Formats: sequence, C-alpha cells, structure tokens
Amino acid sequence: MGDAVAEEEILPKDIDRIKKEIEGRTLWPYVEGAKLLKRYNYDTEHTYTFESGFGPSGFPHIGTFGEVVRTGFIISALKEFGFKTKLIAFSDDLDGLRKVPEGMPEWLKDHLGRPVSAIPDPFGEEESFSAHMNGRLKNLLDWIGVDYQFISSKEAYESGLFDEGIKTLLANTTKLESIILPTLSEETRKSWHPFFPICENCGRNLTTTVTNIDLNEYSVDYVCGKDQEVIKGCGHQGTQTALAGHGKMTWRVDWPLRWQSLKIDYELYGKDLIDSFTVGKKIMGGIFNAKGPENMFYEMFLDEDGTKISKSKGKGLTVESWLKYGTLESINLLMYRKPRKAKELSYRIIPTYVDDVTSIHKDYEEKGKPAEHDFNFIRSDKSDGHGYPDVSYMLVCNLMAALKSTDREIIKSYLTRQTDIADKHLEGTFLEELITKGKAFYEDFVSASKEPLILSPEDISLLEKVIEMLQVEQTAEEIHDGIYEIANSSGILPKDLFRTLYLVLIDHSRGPRLGGFIKMIGEDRAAEVIKEKIAEADKAGL
Repeated sequence: MGDAVAEEEILPKDIDRIKKEIEGRTLWPYVEGAKLLKRYNYDTEHTYTFESGFGPSGFPHIGTFGEVVRTGFIISALKEFGFKTKLIAFSDDLDGLRKVPEGMPEWLKDHLGRPVSAIPDPFGEEESFSAHMNGRLKNLLDWIGVDYQFISSKEAYESGLFDEGIKTLLANTTKLESIILPTLSEETRKSWHPFFPICENCGRNLTTTVTNIDLNEYSVDYVCGKDQEVIKGCGHQGTQTALAGHGKMTWRVDWPLRWQSLKIDYELYGKDLIDSFTVGKKIMGGIFNAKGPENMFYEMFLDEDGTKISKSKGKGLTVESWLKYGTLESINLLMYRKPRKAKELSYRIIPTYVDDVTSIHKDYEEKGKPAEHDFNFIRSDKSDGHGYPDVSYMLVCNLMAALKSTDREIIKSYLTRQTDIADKHLEGTFLEELITKGKAFYEDFVSASKEPLILSPEDISLLEKVIEMLQVEQTAEEIHDGIYEIANSSGILPKDLFRTLYLVLIDHSRGPRLGGFIKMIGEDRAAEVIKEKIAEADKAGL
C-alpha cells in the first residue's frame, strides 16, 4: 500500500476554518492530530509520516495490532480534514533471536543470537523466520484495511537508506556515550558500543563487541566473544563495514536513526519505552540537530489478575483469538478507549466490548451521526451496511444455556419475542456474526464454566411456587414482581431467589432482567427447565 492522499485539495481559505474546527474537538485522536499539525503550521503540502514498529521474533501480538490501530485513529482524524498522511510499518528483523518462542521447534536454539532475518522459517513457508512473521503482520493489516508502507530493518540497512545516519552517529560516538552510558549498569558500560556488527564466522550479532572504529572507512574491528546467557560467541576476531547491512545500531540508537532517515513525524509507543524515547529525543537534538517526533505513550494491558501481560510467557489474547469471539469493532473499541489507562485483557471482557459497540452506535444514530463521535473511529469498513440490533451478546449466550441449543434459527426465533428489535435487524449480517461468535463463546467458556447448583428442600419448595406462578399468562414485569412476592412471603431475600433461578436457568448466578428473559424463552420453557433441575436434585438424593 502507498501513501494515503487527500481526495480534495485544501484551499488556503479553508485553513483557518479547519484549524478552528480540529482544535475545538476533544476526542483524543483529534487532540493528537492537532498537536502534529501545529508543528508544521498546518502545512497542506506536507505528508505527515507516522511509524509503528514491530519485533518479528514471534507472532504479531495484540499490542502490535493496538499500536497500528491507534495510530490509524490519528491518521483518520487528519484525513477527515484533507491532510496527506503515510504510515510506515517497520519490522526490526535485524534483531538477534534471544530465546526460542513458546511452541517453536527446539532446533531454533542453534540459531540464537542470529538476526531473525537470517534464521530459517520453522514452518517451511517463507525464506526466513522474520519473513514468516512479517507476512503474518501484513496479512493482518491488509485484512483490517490499514493503509501502510512496509519497511524491514534488513532492507533499510542493506539498501544504504541508513548509511548517512550511521556515519553521523559513529562520528559522534563520544556524544552518544555521554547520552546513553549514564542509563546503563556499570558492567554494561564496559563493552557498550552503538554498533553491533554481524560476525562473519557464526552470523550472530548479539555476541559481537566493537574494539576499534575506522571513521575513514566506516569499518569496525570486533570480537565475537560476548556471551548472552545461553548464547555463546564463537571467538572470531575480524573487521566489518558498518554500512550496507553488515550490522545494526543498538536499539536506543537505532530508533532515532529511523526517525531521522525516514523523516518520522509521529510515533505511538508503549509505556515501557518511555526511557528509550527520552534517550532518542536527546540523540535527535544533540547529534542530528533535529526535533524528535510528536508522540504519545499508551499503557500496557493487564491479565485478569491485574498483572502486566508478558509476551514471552505467552499470556493474554491474540488478535485471532479475540476475533473468534468478538467483532472487529469491539477490538477497535478496546484500543480506542482510554489508551493512557491500563486495561484488562482477557476473554471475559469480550462480551462487554461487543455490547458497548451497539450502545455507542445507538448513541451515534440518536445524535444524528455527528462528525465528532467515538463510533466514527471504531467502525470498520467490513461492518458498513449492516445494522447494530439492540441484542446483548450475553443474552444470546444465556438463550443458548436456557434452550440447551446453539441452533441459529432457534435463537433467532426466540429473539423475535424481544419486541424492540426491528425485523430488518433480525435479518442483518451483524446479528448473524453475533450468533456465530456468541456460540463459540458459549461453548468454550459459558457451558464449560457452570457454577455449582445445590438445591435444598427449601429451594425446591420456592421453585415449585415459581412454576405454579408461571402457569398464568403475565407480562414480563408481572413475572418479575411475582418472584419478589414469592421470596418476601417466604421470608427470604429476593436476591437469593433470583440467584437460584439464574443458576437453574442459565447455570450462572447473574444474568439479564429475569422477567423479560423468562418471557422471551417462554413461561412453559422456563417451567420445564426448573422441573428438570428439581428432578436432577431429587435423583441426587437431596
């Protein structure tokens, strides 16, 4: 994909209006976009260039997806006003492999320390390990419709794109040391150098140490003797050019090298890289005599226990697994909502995000589809043209539990009893997708994690009264009130009876408003399920 160019030229007379309008908006993509436009005084000829980095030492993870998608929100804000933009998806495929990723073959141990672009593809599909991972990333970005230019570190270095920047950095090694050494441990300082040559003997770059530099030829003398835990150097001593991809700059130097060489105007990055970004800005100002890119850091995801998710331990969700259960709009919402706040990332949050998309769309429609609205960012081209019926994701799962069926037509027929759903929505693609994904969630999580149900004689007596009450035709509100009356007249808390009924009907202690849910599945079906659970309790000898 190439540059995204505005369809209509921005006229000089429009600038004041655009400036006033975008600076008056409060949603964070507009705030970030205005910050960048101010930097260039709203230059309509400039192509505003964004970067998003990717480490292809493992499968593209949800953080990579989030960084690209969040960057895309800001780009959308600029494109809305006609500004030219470009997104560079940059792959760090000259990085050495430090450990064998989980689930990968053990023979990769023989390649530890080598650039991932020089390691065979474990799946036998591409020319290298990184080519496989890069392909996965590009397929994902293509599928979600992101407009980007892909650049790999290997290609950028080998083509000479970074050569002038490398020369400038190596000529200012003393300045680099004054910026970076104070941030390193005493042990690391002893052998630190901004450049990692690739050993001509073993092909590793994590084990090489520069011993001398020739600024006339821009070559380095090195020894391959630096051990990195289980990764051992081969002991080779040699001389290697620092240009044309025969090595790479260390991470904190490589990042500003990219900003300078690729003319990056804006970059999002994770909170864990704040210190690296600070160092990069100092290198930009102190060595390249340029400003660092405009930027925003985002918070990291936490698992359901509140612990930061570790990629190396394989915890957390992948994009593919989220999309098995949730819609594209729902994962967009996860990335859009409060990016500076740490959020849980687990399977249990998916239904909430799917339902929140419906609520946001409803608000968008009721407000007359305003130009500034959250829905404009989370919507997907893949979702255009379908309705967003007011059907709860968990309602679909609860119907499957109560009906003991995941049959699509049965579920839809029961949804028709929810009077606020228009017929056209019951035939839309979104509802079809909701049922498909709800079925997967129900089978993998809801039915697999039933809460225990133990019925006492008192519980059974109350349930029999509920069965009797359901023999009379009533409204949903009357059913709800009837349950309250049974509980109060029996001297128990209504919440306890409601909890028992939820456990009986859907195997979980909480659920949708009970009167309406019973009305939807039908009083006869509700009574039948209650009788089945009572029979099971009797059979168990209770």
